[in-house]
Amino acid sequence: MTIREKAALAERAARASGEMLEHHGAFKVKRKSENDFVTEMDVKSEMLLKEMLLGACPEDEFYGEETGGATRAVGRWIVDPIDGTSNFMRGHRLYTISIAYEHDGVLQIGCVYCPGTDELFLAIRGEGATLNGHPIHVADTPLRDAIVDLGFGHRIPENRERTMKVFPGLLSAISDVRRTGSAAYDLSCVASGRSDAFAELGLSLYDYAAGYVILTEAGGTFTGWDDGEDGLKTGNLLASNGVIHEALRSLLLGR
Repeated sequence: MTIREKAALAERAARASGEMLEHHGAFKVKRKSENDFVTEMDVKSEMLLKEMLLGACPEDEFYGEETGGATRAVGRWIVDPIDGTSNFMRGHRLYTISIAYEHDGVLQIGCVYCPGTDELFLAIRGEGATLNGHPIHVADTPLRDAIVDLGFGHRIPENRERTMKVFPGLLSAISDVRRTGSAAYDLSCVASGRSDAFAELGLSLYDYAAGYVILTEAGGTFTGWDDGEDGLKTGNLLASNGVIHEALRSLLLGR
C-alpha cells in the first residue's frame, strides 16, 4: 500500500471512529491518574482504529494510548483514540481522533479529525497539509498580535509550576491565550493559521505525532522548549508559525 493509500485509510478510520463516538450511549469512566481519565469509548475507538488500520496493513505495527503496542517498527501506526477525553466526557465538541503513520522512524502521515466540527486535517510528508481537502498554511502574525494555544501541564506539578512561572510575561507580550484541551487540535489550529503557536510540557508521542506532520507540512516550526531540545523525543512542545518562534522560546525560558 502506498503512502497516499495509507493516508486515505487513516481518513476512513478516523471518520469511522468519529461516527461511533458521536452516537455513543452511556459509558463508564475510570481515573488513570491525577487529572487523567479514560472512558469505555476511548478503548472502543482504539479497537476500531486498530482493526481497520492493521486489517488493511497487516505488515505494520500499532501503538495506541490505551493498549500500547510496538515502540519501534519498520511501519507503525501511532494513535490517540480520543485526544481531549475530558472534553468528550463533558460534552465539549473539541475532541479529536489522532492518527499518525511512521516508517523507518520518520513520521510520514498525520490525520486529525474533530467529529464535533467535522474538520479533518491531513498531511503527507513532502506533500503539504489540508483541511477537508483544501490546502492550509501557517499565518505570519507577529508576536504582539499572536494568539497562543497553551497547555498548562496540569497532570504533573513540576510542569504546571514551570508554565505558570512564565505565564505573566508571555501574556503581556502577545495578544491572547487559548486552551482547547486537545494537543492534536491545537497543532492543527496553528497549521491552519487560526492560532500562531502552541506550547505544552510533558506530552506523549500519540498526543502530537499526527499534529507534528500537519504543522510542519503547513510551514510551521516545531521544537522543544529548551535550546537544542528535540520536542519529538521529550514531549515538551513549542510549535509556531515560525515568525515568532525564537521570541516565544525566550519568553518560555524567562529571558
